[in-house]
Amino acid sequence: MSASSIKIPPYHYIHVLDRNANVTRLEEGPQTFIRQDHEKIPTGKDPLQMLVLPPRHYCEVSDPIIRDKEGKLTYDKYGAYQINHGEVEIRFHEDYPEPFPLYPGEKIKVNATPLRVVKENTALKLTALRNFKDGEIKRVAGDEWLFFGPKTYYPRIEEQIVV
Repeated sequence: MSASSIKIPPYHYIHVLDRNANVTRLEEGPQTFIRQDHEKIPTGKDPLQMLVLPPRHYCEVSDPIIRDKEGKLTYDKYGAYQINHGEVEIRFHEDYPEPFPLYPGEKIKVNATPLRVVKENTALKLTALRNFKDGEIKRVAGDEWLFFGPKTYYPRIEEQIVV
């Protein structure tokens, strides 16, 4: 294969920068991608492998792509993906059972991590990082509370475990 064509195997992807429009798009395999003269591959010549979350695992993605209410990707007026800069998204196996790519601008912050099971007669001490509503309870940044077992703890971006 020449340098202008890349074989993308199944469950792999590349980012393609269109230098005319200055917009980066995602190309997923399986396919043979033929690069045009005005395109650049910022991810390198080798395709990246999609992320896989095993059952009862999660990962954290920084600068996630913004999605609308139906879960579809949003774009700006130039056709570029809209990024939620400075935010973190927690992705669970239940929501992403299939392998998924990182869109342009997204970065993996925490790799696949098993969910924490809190045993009976034990608890996790949590603190709020920002204001949010936890069911009927309003939490304010700095609040601390206990998460009692036996339950599985699903992390949220608004809280963290106090060590």
